[in-house]
Formats: sequence, C-alpha cells, structure tokens
Amino acid sequence: MSKVIFVIGANATGKSYFIKERYNKQNIIILDVFDYQQRAYDAEGYGENDAISFYARYRCLMFANLQLLSDILKNVKNGQDVVVEQTFYKAKRRISFIDEIRKTADVSIEVYVMFPSDKVWESNLKKRNCAYTMENMKKEAENIEFPNPSEGFDAIYEVIDGAIKLRMNKPTPEIVEPAREEIKKERQEFADKEEKRLQRKELMASMETRPFWHYCEVCGKKKYMTAQQAYEEGWDYPPRMEKFGLLGPRKCGDCRLTDTLFWKINTEQKIPVVIDKTLSNRELQIWNRIKNEPESLLNKEKIK
Repeated sequence: MSKVIFVIGANATGKSYFIKERYNKQNIIILDVFDYQQRAYDAEGYGENDAISFYARYRCLMFANLQLLSDILKNVKNGQDVVVEQTFYKAKRRISFIDEIRKTADVSIEVYVMFPSDKVWESNLKKRNCAYTMENMKKEAENIEFPNPSEGFDAIYEVIDGAIKLRMNKPTPEIVEPAREEIKKERQEFADKEEKRLQRKELMASMETRPFWHYCEVCGKKKYMTAQQAYEEGWDYPPRMEKFGLLGPRKCGDCRLTDTLFWKINTEQKIPVVIDKTLSNRELQIWNRIKNEPESLLNKEKIK
C-alpha cells in the first residue's frame, strides 16, 4: 500500500527541514507546492518583483495545486510513496485532495502539522532573512484549521520543535459535505471566469488583424480599418499605440495630441486620474468608449 504524507504549517515553521531530516534518504518522492507555484508564475510570464492582480495570483495557485495533485496521483498509481510540503490551512482544500487520492489508489494518508516554539520560529525567520515578524506569523498560523480524522486522514500528528505527537481529535463528519459543496462551487466559478478570460484573450489577439472602428476624438472622423492600416495613416490608436481600455490619445494623423482628453488629464490635473464629474458630455463619451474597448469599437455601424 502506498503512503501519502502531508507536512503542513505556516511559513518558516520548519516544514522543509523536517522533510529533509526524516525522509530525504528514503525511497520516497518529495513534492513541494512552492515549486509548482513558481512554475505557474513563470508560465504566466510573471517575474519575482512583478505586480500581480488578485485573480492572476489566484489562477496561478489553482493551476499549481492541480498540477501538484496530478503528480501525487501519478505516483500513487505506480505504488510510490509521496511526501508533500503544503500550507493547507483549510479543511476544504485537504478534503478535495484526499477525495481524489482515495479514488485513485488504496493508500494510507498522514499529516504532520508544524508548531514550533517562538524561539525556534524566530530563529527560522532570521535564517531565511524573512521580512515577516513573529506577530505576522502567528496571525497567519491562526488561519490553520487543525486537521480532523473526518477529512480522510489515517493519522494526524503535531510537531513541536521536532517532537512528534499523535493528535486525533474527535471526528467532525458534519464538516465534510459542506466543504465538498464549497469546493465544487468554487471550481465552477473558476471555470466560468477562465472561460471568459480566454474568450477575452482571443478577442484581444484578434484586434491585431481584424478591422474595427477608429474614432478621432478631436475632429470626429471615424474609419473602419485594421490596426496596421490605422498605423500607416498616422493614427494614435491601440494596439499599435497605447493599450485598449487605458487612457491615451485616440486621434487621426491630422489632429494634435494637445487637443486630446489624454493631454488634458495629464496637464491640467495634479494627479493624472480621470474624474468623471470634471468632464464635459463630449469628453465623457470619449472616456466611456475608451474604458469599454475593444468591445466599444466593434459595434455594428453602417460602413460608407
């Protein structure tokens, strides 16, 4: 029978050291969720210091967990024992993994929860040159829902400064079905968002070659053409110039930059932020069209 061992806990609680000391010389596969997260960020093109939106970060973490689970399942199918370093703060996350593992193979599943003393934890933080304080770490640890046998674990241990103690709390089977329903709903919402994201990605890619309406905000000229045609005629327009949905000049090659809304906002306001109430009706129309690009440039109009 294969064995899956999860080692969980807050940052700098000694998970990696525990795994190295206990399992490194054994015939066992060691998987670290951090490696999967880094690969997910790399695949999306995010660097170490790049700003990442909440959803982009969430998407990367979701893909990392899915790939980690896939590798766990692949190994247990082959009869291989696996040790997994994870945070796994929430019961619902653990339940979702355990459900899939048990569907795949007859396995024993254990979990070790790291609870270092303040002294050891502080030492770990210093060794890692971690920017977080002990206060930050303790607040993070408060979010951990201690594993329960009802989640599907065969054994649950707490580890305090290397001392291992079996801790099988009273089963709470009432947590399982709500957790499964929550995960199911969460996955569906994620799938829906991903479908919309991919559709928009395809739309943005199509704007490189498809014709769309170009509106000159200065003289009022409008023309249905491709981005390349507009560029060759001297238009300032995405995607060749500026980005869709962001304030920038939207003008033909005959008009001046100084007459655009972009120029007004960046020269007349202390902070270059568009404030709707300061705009005229005409400027508001221009701004609303920019905010709703590229869809606002695809409206069906009679082409003369």
